[in-house]
Amino acid sequence: MARAKPANDLASIFSAPSPTPAGVEESTATANQSRVRAASREGKRGKLVYLTEAAEKQLSYMGLEQDKTQQALMVEAVNLLFAHYGRDQIA
Repeated sequence: MARAKPANDLASIFSAPSPTPAGVEESTATANQSRVRAASREGKRGKLVYLTEAAEKQLSYMGLEQDKTQQALMVEAVNLLFAHYGRDQIA
């Protein structure tokens, strides 16, 4: 069975899903329930940021230079933002 191509526009991504056969929906629900989350992500929620290509490359290079993951750099950045606005650094 061929995979469907991913949608490239936001309207189709956020529109109501097309009907699926009963067996497919049940197996997907079972798979989602048994999904195990990495220990480092327990109790955390994701946020998405859109960067220019130049900014994304710079972030990647900074990670290599500092021997840190992009995740670690972003947590550091959020904590600096919190400190700038007088908030607790809790990220």
